[in-house]
Amino acid sequence: MSNTFYPDFYNHSFIKNFFDSFPSFDIDLYKSNYKSLNSLNTHQIIEHFLNNQNNKNSVLYNSGIIYIYNVYHLGDHVFNIILFNKIGQYLIDNNLIIYYYCLENYHKQINEFIIFKNNIILKSIHHVKNGIEAWINNTNLMMENLQLKIGLDTFYIAFYNQLLNKIGIPRIVLDLQYEDNDLLDRYNHINHKFNDKYKDLDILFINSQPLSGQYNYNINDWNNFIIHKKKKQMKIVTTLKVHSLIPCTMDDSLSIKDIAAISTHCKYIIAINTGPFVGCYNKYTLEKVEKIYIFVNNIKYDHYKIICMTNINDVKL
Repeated sequence: MSNTFYPDFYNHSFIKNFFDSFPSFDIDLYKSNYKSLNSLNTHQIIEHFLNNQNNKNSVLYNSGIIYIYNVYHLGDHVFNIILFNKIGQYLIDNNLIIYYYCLENYHKQINEFIIFKNNIILKSIHHVKNGIEAWINNTNLMMENLQLKIGLDTFYIAFYNQLLNKIGIPRIVLDLQYEDNDLLDRYNHINHKFNDKYKDLDILFINSQPLSGQYNYNINDWNNFIIHKKKKQMKIVTTLKVHSLIPCTMDDSLSIKDIAAISTHCKYIIAINTGPFVGCYNKYTLEKVEKIYIFVNNIKYDHYKIICMTNINDVKL
């Protein structure tokens, strides 16, 4: 492992950063395996550990567990799980487990996205003692405000490659597209259960209330726009109830993975940049959808099918 994240090697912040990255490291146990280290100080022992080529699982040292946490919102967690799925086979091959700490009220929804359930374990954020913060505004990993200068999808890729570097996983992420055949099976199951109510939509509206100040949501403008599209006989579905005659995912208690599933067969998505949208950033949806109109302030996406907007009335369909 390189020392990219520790430019000033011999200082107190280095030790703190080290134990943030390697919470299970036991100096006495390590010294017992390398008798020649007994005369070295703490910094020198850590340096030996980081530079020892035999420690391919050095991030875990003898525990097989990677500790990662995030205290923020649902969409952040789904993106993180997408990353963990992408390295899932590496976790299996190397007998590694990720303990992922977040708020328990998100566990049920997040768990649906986990493919490698024996290697990615959800834990309560209230029990986290140490680990790496997997949050895109963690400036220990990425330059502050960089996501305002490049597309959010591009930023996540850069951020996650830094995260993988920091935790010692020798893998590179090239894209964020979520690929899971369960989405297609789920799509068929939902439509069988609800008599094709969600089949081949013209527009999926993700109009859920944003919780992080990422968009100035004018609910009256959105409701009027949605009702107008209904009057044009378009087949539409919303994620927040607008009108008794317009189907809504809340009517049938669909999860955000269910929403991701129905997004795989729709012409357009009009979405606030909020949690339920993240699952729609999947291989099948991005291949089939004609355009995604995403509503967010001061952030862009680089995918050619995604258009960032701020005024719902500017959408012409």
